[in-house]
Amino acid sequence: MLDIGQPNENNVVTVTASGKLTKEEYERAIPECEALFEQHDRLRFFIKLEDFSGFELGALWEDIKFYRKHANDLGRTAIVGEKTWEEWATRFSSLFYSPEVQFFYKDRESEAWDWVNG
Repeated sequence: MLDIGQPNENNVVTVTASGKLTKEEYERAIPECEALFEQHDRLRFFIKLEDFSGFELGALWEDIKFYRKHANDLGRTAIVGEKTWEEWATRFSSLFYSPEVQFFYKDRESEAWDWVNG
């Protein structure tokens, strides 16, 4: 499941991802994100992974296409999770994305929030 919030005063959008993300979930979420980019020049993301088990291949492809399209529109992204593989996946993906991406474990969620809003 993907739940996308509205940007705060610093243009930070909170996204909650849980379970295994499907292509269909991305296809529903992308128009919502596109609308946010029409209203704001640049957005930052605060992504909370809750009981997250990964992406289906189709969802991963949609994620890559979205980030490539908006590479110049993205500010920093904080990803908050619980599992070591989530941290490694974040580090790996940061090699391909131009905005600054940082992983925080759940016990450092408030630090992640401060960082992405800074």
